[in-house]
Amino acid sequence: MEQDSMDDEQQADPAAMLALMQDQRRRTAHWVNRNYAVMLITWAAAWIVGFGAIWSAADGGGNPWFRIPTTPAWIVFGAVLIAGIVVSAVAGIRSGVGVRGPSRLAGAMYGWAWSLSMFGAGLLIGAVQRAGADAAVMAVLSPAIFVLLVGVLYLAGGALWRSPVQYALGIVMIATAIVASYAGTPTNYLVYATVGPLAMLIVATLMLRGVIPAEGSR
Repeated sequence: MEQDSMDDEQQADPAAMLALMQDQRRRTAHWVNRNYAVMLITWAAAWIVGFGAIWSAADGGGNPWFRIPTTPAWIVFGAVLIAGIVVSAVAGIRSGVGVRGPSRLAGAMYGWAWSLSMFGAGLLIGAVQRAGADAAVMAVLSPAIFVLLVGVLYLAGGALWRSPVQYALGIVMIATAIVASYAGTPTNYLVYATVGPLAMLIVATLMLRGVIPAEGSR
């Protein structure tokens, strides 16, 4: 009888350990999904408000229903862009909390990549404007650089986490930048305020519902 009891305990231990590992894996996946969904929702809101404000600006806007002063419109755009950068950095860093080893470092580095890339893009746009690019060129080039960069970051995130969903979202963002640029101003602002956010919100909703994971299988 004692031998049977010892055998049962030996068999139960591996099963308990496996169940514990699976539970931890589910918790980690849920944590990563939630953080990535928060980042997507934040950027979707930033694009809707920011690009919507520019599209509604008194100078150069195309909103047929109402207009807002140009300077406040650009201030709103800058404010929501900064907010998106901060939230993205925090979400990327938080995705590594409770995770050890290379995965934690990768999450932190990816989070900071958003901040560094967006800051660099801002400086690059400033340099182009200083070099003498006219307002018409800057109106197309400035948002296109940011959106194209967002697409590249999503591509990198998809490759890093082995997530086809993130990779596909990156392709959508790059395609959005190209289509909007060819549409010209002020239609490009409307494209950025609708197409990009819609794709982000769809992916975020599916992630929060557990339909698709932020990370692929390793």
